Amino acid sequence: METPRDVVVGLARWYCANARPHFAKSTATPPANRPCRRRRLRDITAPNLLSHVVVKVLRCERANSASREVVTHVALSDGSESDDLLGMVGASTRGGRRGVVPGSVPSIPWSISSVLLRSMEDGSRVLLTHALSRSSTGGLGGAPSHDRGSLILVPTAETTASILAPDHPYYVHSNITGGVGEDPFALQLVSVMSQQHGHCRGVIAVEAPLMDIIVDGIPTSFMEGSHWQTPCLLSRFLIDHPSISTGFQALDLPSSYRSATLILDPISLACDIMINADGDAMKLICMDVPVEDMVFDATIVTPNPYLSHVGDLLKALCTEKVPIRWILEQESEYGWFVTNATLLNISN
Repeated sequence: METPRDVVVGLARWYCANARPHFAKSTATPPANRPCRRRRLRDITAPNLLSHVVVKVLRCERANSASREVVTHVALSDGSESDDLLGMVGASTRGGRRGVVPGSVPSIPWSISSVLLRSMEDGSRVLLTHALSRSSTGGLGGAPSHDRGSLILVPTAETTASILAPDHPYYVHSNITGGVGEDPFALQLVSVMSQQHGHCRGVIAVEAPLMDIIVDGIPTSFMEGSHWQTPCLLSRFLIDHPSISTGFQALDLPSSYRSATLILDPISLACDIMINADGDAMKLICMDVPVEDMVFDATIVTPNPYLSHVGDLLKALCTEKVPIRWILEQESEYGWFVTNATLLNISN
């Protein structure tokens, strides 16, 4: 069985007209005859270096596009010191002989962006190959940079990104910074990126214990009151029972988890930001228990055991400083909301 020639020709024409230009505008051109070596981020001290790096992703800036998998800026780390942090950006869009298209936003190709987002969300290491260093304040000159803070990485046409498996020869079993809350320099980097790139929506991974919960419509917080002591109090604290007046009687609407403001450990998260959790995020924190099982019914002699179990869990999280990995998405310069939360280092 052979593919008809006209189909092959049509596919080739489509690639030349669409796929190849799109890929070319998202990557940089590597220098000729420049070897690519495996490096630590701290060893990338000059522009025009091609490197293989093993990193974790601390923060991503999503592009304003239809695809939420495309990012424009990424904060990378392979250690716990300030020298172990480096940013990565996409290449600027080219307009043929006219040079860079005015107002274009550089983005990292989807094949790389999706892997970087996955690395950030699950805390895994990612191998980036053929990444090119350049100065963010100048060109790709080969002279050593006197200001390492101006260096960034950009993908080239040969760059690949893959989640690193433990059996890979590049896999290192030492700890790599997993959350921005562990590194004040990373927090500073996040602040700078937030101010410079307000056109994007940032995503960040933070490891920090939960200290308290302030839900909408309740005057006392979870730890200030005694909301965990009885199923009835816990249900009233977490669950909203909305109703509307029809003029004759109140019409009850489906119950839902309340939205809330989360208070994270200020030592781990040394930044003046507000963490917002909508109903879906609160359900996730409550072990993903359906709202129907969290509603307290006074007519039932034995309430659902999930009520007391969830109360015990939330109290333990707030008092024992249990490490939690949060994935936060930016709403404003100081406002973030929870998109995912994962318990870490749970032992019997």
